[in-house]
Amino acid sequence: QKAIAQVLSDTDELIQALEQKLAKKRAIKQGAMQQLLAPKEDWEVRKLGEVATLKARIGWQGLTTAEYLNEGDFCLVTGTDFKHGFIDWDNCVFVEKNRYDQDKNIQIQVGDILVTKDGTIGKVAFIDKVPKPTTLNSGVFVIRPKNNSFDSKYFYYVLMSNHFLNFLSKLTAGSTISHLYQKDFVHYRFPMPSKETEQIQIATILSDMDTEIEQIETQLSKYKQIKQGLMQNLLTGKIRLL
Repeated sequence: QKAIAQVLSDTDELIQALEQKLAKKRAIKQGAMQQLLAPKEDWEVRKLGEVATLKARIGWQGLTTAEYLNEGDFCLVTGTDFKHGFIDWDNCVFVEKNRYDQDKNIQIQVGDILVTKDGTIGKVAFIDKVPKPTTLNSGVFVIRPKNNSFDSKYFYYVLMSNHFLNFLSKLTAGSTISHLYQKDFVHYRFPMPSKETEQIQIATILSDMDTEIEQIETQLSKYKQIKQGLMQNLLTGKIRLL
């Protein structure tokens, strides 16, 4: 009994240590974002509508949940597919080809930035891969820079920062608004270095931190699964510790 308890206790300690490490890395990243994205003297402040295009599925196209498929060749991203700043491709639904072909403006490409505009507004995702041809439902904006006016990954981190959260809270102050309107979003003003190389450097530092955080999350998930397996085997006598 003691041997079983010790093994499970050691596993718990390992999981707890990883959880603490993960929390610390996330806090370090938040601090780094605050410092790196704070406007400097030679930075510009740009209005989103002037430097980017915002597109979404138009309401009259009438895509309904009844058309969602469990498998297919054409992915559909909805507001529920956003996970830690990226798209959870494993849980996406699918649509027929005609729904994908319907609007070229929302056919997703690598480097696109997505923002939810309905329900839980302001969730953000960066498109780092497109496993299958993908389109959007009506609750999501796709943002693309005009004429390479900014680095997409840099702007993604701006949207993941308190700067964008403050913009959203001012928009929703004193109301039960659950919709981010394009007419409001285009007026979002954000700071950026005038040199694209500096934007890329900032995005690279934060991206490296994200990679490190993702590795710890994977490790943590693995050890939680191991613990479940150990409990199942040790507490049923399937594996004996003699």
